[in-house]
Amino acid sequence: MATSVPIIRTVTLNPAVDEAIAVERLALGSINRCELDAVDPGGKGINAGRVIHRLGRPTLLLGFVAGVTGAYLRAALDREGVPHAFESIAGLTRINVMLLERANGRRTRMYLPGASVTAAQLQRLRNALDDAPSGSLVVLGGSLPPGVPETFYAATITRLRERGVRCILDTSGTALERALPARPLLIKPSLDEAEQVLGRSLPDTDAVIEAARELQRRGAENVVISRGESSTIALADDGLWEARPPEIAACSTVGSGDSMVAGLAIAMNEGMSFPEALRLGTAAGAATAMTTGTQLGDAREIARLRELVVISKRAS
Repeated sequence: MATSVPIIRTVTLNPAVDEAIAVERLALGSINRCELDAVDPGGKGINAGRVIHRLGRPTLLLGFVAGVTGAYLRAALDREGVPHAFESIAGLTRINVMLLERANGRRTRMYLPGASVTAAQLQRLRNALDDAPSGSLVVLGGSLPPGVPETFYAATITRLRERGVRCILDTSGTALERALPARPLLIKPSLDEAEQVLGRSLPDTDAVIEAARELQRRGAENVVISRGESSTIALADDGLWEARPPEIAACSTVGSGDSMVAGLAIAMNEGMSFPEALRLGTAAGAATAMTTGTQLGDAREIARLRELVVISKRAS
């Protein structure tokens, strides 16, 4: 494991136990006999941290877990050997359900709000983040649970920037919009998330490029907009880039964006060029898309796909 680079801390305020289930066809208002495909730790920061660990880099997962589902999440991470320092809080860590209808290939996600977090608990998390040394990297990921103000990410990024700690932010909606003026090092919205924040459709590549420019003008230093099987558009200090993923047999997109964040975080933590960061992130996202249910890509597959990613610079 690499020890010459700072630990990448990931923060997941609203983790989950992700259940992937399958049914032949969903019958609303009736009994459905389902099959359980997988049960995995979930949440954007947790998934990013798990992939960082799989790629042999040091990481520490922070956040809150609750009740028996939180205990299950801890135990699952322990089995993987992923370092974590969650605080236990009242309630239950949420269970998110990813439902696949085999007859038509339709996928439905059902997300719960999560356990409430108090102001005192948030302050203890801020204090724990003060251990991050200057020059290190923190990944902030996921939705905000009940009790957390929509300005939390903005305030946290500002606090860490003052100490020379860089932040990658992977969230959506108002939490993302409010955080942009705090100047995160990088944001990685999906196409849908970018459309939501900007309040308009992004029907083609030109529209996505203009969206990246607007998000950068609002404060993000680097912007990566992922588009599933289509190319990813990235706007960085050194220009405008496009990453085309290799052709794969995609099975599930759950965790794919989080895996891309993991690759980007590793590369930026180690001083790689932005094109190489985009290459590693795209490969990690594609590797996870090839897995079923809520599973994540492994290091061997990421290394194989990394050589197949096509990076091109676009005129800006």
